[in-house]
Amino acid sequence: MNGIERDIGHMEAEIKNLTTAVSELTRKVDDITATLAEARGGWRTLMWVSGASATIGGLIAKFAPWFFTMGPR
Repeated sequence: MNGIERDIGHMEAEIKNLTTAVSELTRKVDDITATLAEARGGWRTLMWVSGASATIGGLIAKFAPWFFTMGPR
């Protein structure tokens, strides 16, 4: 076996390792994408609830002084 055949064998092994690594990374990216897709609905709900509670809190702060001055004198 001369040096060229040894180098080719070495390169084949490296290509096989790289192919395995790329397939593992692809699977991990797919898992992350699936997780983010599931989390999107949760984030939308959280943002809706936050916006609604901020609106209600703002309305209470706006009308609370008026409400308390309308009481019995």
